[in-house]
Amino acid sequence: MKNTTPETENLYPKLLTSLDHPEVLLAATEVGEELGCSIYLVGGPVRDFFLGRRLKDLDLVVEEKADAAAKALARKLSGRIKSHSPFGTFKIVYSGGEVDLAMARRETYPAPAALPRVEPASIDEDLHRRDFTANAMAVALSGPRRGRLLDPFSGLADLREGVLRVLHLDSFVDDPTRIFRAGRYAVRFGWALAEETLQALGRAYRTQAPLRLSPARILGEIKRILEEPDPENVLRCLEIMGLWLALELPPPPEHFSSLWPILRRNLPTRTLLKGMIIALAHGESYLLLRLGLQPGEAERYSRSWEELCRHSPELTRASSPSRRYRVLETYPPEIICAYFLHYKELEYIAKEYFKLKNISLEISGKDLKRELGLTPGPLLGRILKEVFYARLDGRVKNREDELRLARELLAREG
Repeated sequence: MKNTTPETENLYPKLLTSLDHPEVLLAATEVGEELGCSIYLVGGPVRDFFLGRRLKDLDLVVEEKADAAAKALARKLSGRIKSHSPFGTFKIVYSGGEVDLAMARRETYPAPAALPRVEPASIDEDLHRRDFTANAMAVALSGPRRGRLLDPFSGLADLREGVLRVLHLDSFVDDPTRIFRAGRYAVRFGWALAEETLQALGRAYRTQAPLRLSPARILGEIKRILEEPDPENVLRCLEIMGLWLALELPPPPEHFSSLWPILRRNLPTRTLLKGMIIALAHGESYLLLRLGLQPGEAERYSRSWEELCRHSPELTRASSPSRRYRVLETYPPEIICAYFLHYKELEYIAKEYFKLKNISLEISGKDLKRELGLTPGPLLGRILKEVFYARLDGRVKNREDELRLARELLAREG
């Protein structure tokens, strides 16, 4: 557990020195004073401040006048309001990044896992609606409590103990996505689940609240897992917490890959996300739908997954890099990503595949037309392909080798 700061009075100067962009807090303070309203830094940034972590993303809450405060803050930062949600939250973009500002609110849940109904409230009520004690702290930037820490649920004490504690036992019933968040925090910070948190898990599972989550919300949570430094252990933690069973999903593959670094270097985030979903669903189309994919792509990916799995023996028995590459190159990158995530024992093939993906020929179709008199058509394409495979195997190493082999292949074609 990292050291926390015991001093909770006059936090304002200390917060400024912890920020990459302190002008946001300075501007927010000015806005609060000019409008005569109280603005607070809340949640994750306050938690991270006491954990000694550098603050990047900022969450602000204002009591009343949220619309006016958002417009004034955007002006002071020479930015603009990017979005405004029905929950009274504003996303402001400026040259240094983004900042979220929301009205202080209370929430009521009409049904388990339903989106909440919100209405304006005080900062104290706003903190009461939050997920964990570690996120239910605020520092006043303006107003009568400026510079003071608000910690009504002893979140600072739980930070010192390294404990993740819910605010009430229906927390996961109201919003089962908080279970995903608990898994992320447990791994990211090395926190243990408090007794109340374990009881809240049991209550959510008994009421089957996780099954009420829409595929879109599950997809959003999987995306957040992918953004974590150690997604493999987050998935494993959620399995231990019983979430996969509660969602009626199979557990992650027993040897879920540790290839995240190489996959992240070589694949875009969208491909990684879909690859993770395909691996978690074991390629089953109905599970792909449950995890948020669209019907058409779920069916398409399921067929590709089954086909690649059937070709697994061919892949592992292939005698050369080019033969392994030929097996994989016909499949979508999402399927290849899922395959490597699912089968950790194929790590050597994954590393080889991404290395081969960076290899290209020095000759082109224009060279074959000029040097060999070929015309565009199937023959030219076949020769280029065979030269490329030879390059993958190291049988040709430069432009001269490539042209020589192309002439030999043309001669064989008659």
